[in-house]
Amino acid sequence: MNTLQWQHKYKDTKNFLFKYLNKEFFVFLFFIFLSGMFWVLTTLNGTYEQELYIPLTITEVPENVVITEPLPETIRVTVRDKGFNLIKYVVQGDIPTVRVPFFIHNKGRGRGFVTPTEIQKIIRLALDETTTLVSVKAEHWDFYYCYGNRKKVPVILCGEINPRQNYYISRSVITPDSVVVIAATDALDTISCVQTEEIQFVDVHESATRSVALQHIKGAKIEHNTVQLSISTDQLTEATIRVPVKAINLPEGITVKTFPAQVEIRVAVGVKSSYLVKPELFSVELDYNEIIATPKDKVSLRITSQPRGIVKAVLKQTMVDYLIETN
Repeated sequence: MNTLQWQHKYKDTKNFLFKYLNKEFFVFLFFIFLSGMFWVLTTLNGTYEQELYIPLTITEVPENVVITEPLPETIRVTVRDKGFNLIKYVVQGDIPTVRVPFFIHNKGRGRGFVTPTEIQKIIRLALDETTTLVSVKAEHWDFYYCYGNRKKVPVILCGEINPRQNYYISRSVITPDSVVVIAATDALDTISCVQTEEIQFVDVHESATRSVALQHIKGAKIEHNTVQLSISTDQLTEATIRVPVKAINLPEGITVKTFPAQVEIRVAVGVKSSYLVKPELFSVELDYNEIIATPKDKVSLRITSQPRGIVKAVLKQTMVDYLIETN
């Protein structure tokens, strides 16, 4: 079938539909449309309650004033009106902004306050006369400010970082490790640090950097809302080394020999730091003063130095026999 034949077929079909069906179908659609419009008009003519979020802002703030904790960004209000009138708020977004002048609501000593009654008066003036204000809710009704007073305090990590079995946390770094806090002088005197939100990291086995939020301090503004926590991990391995015993606090002409002269240390270390497991990097000592103070057949030993990066070092033998010699 060629193109011309297809065009004739389409035209015949269209004429058939319009001739026998279309009139009744469009009449049906017309009445459906009228019914829908009647339903919409009836519905919108009813009275409803609607929840709105109205913006809230502080105005006329002096240049030398820093708002450390503002009022909430929005107020949650419930209004009542006919559906036709509520459309402007919901669909058109015609919602007034509540402006709170700083000087009127400043109560001094770094704090300001606005009452719900005052907010209601402002909102009622901004709404249509037909709209009834049912309720007003906000997180808080006060704000805090200062004149640029600030100090730098350390960031403290709160929570736990638990590594996977046979792993350990070789390093954890907070960046930045300190932040600037802006607040009134009285408040700054009580702030010695900023804590992170409580964290619970479990089964940690890979090095990673995560963003951690800082805890809010009432009435204060913190330079950063978050810090970066860098976690380095390593897999544990064990090794055993032999280290000679050294005597300390020896008087002149006195020598102490131990049996054995070397002792074993069991070392737990990360695979990446296994190069640190060398006998010359460890020290095991006995104290001659201990022998004199409490003479016994054996003297105790202790590890007095080891490389940074060693997870755990334990003496296999903590007491040894000894012999005192005079030169």
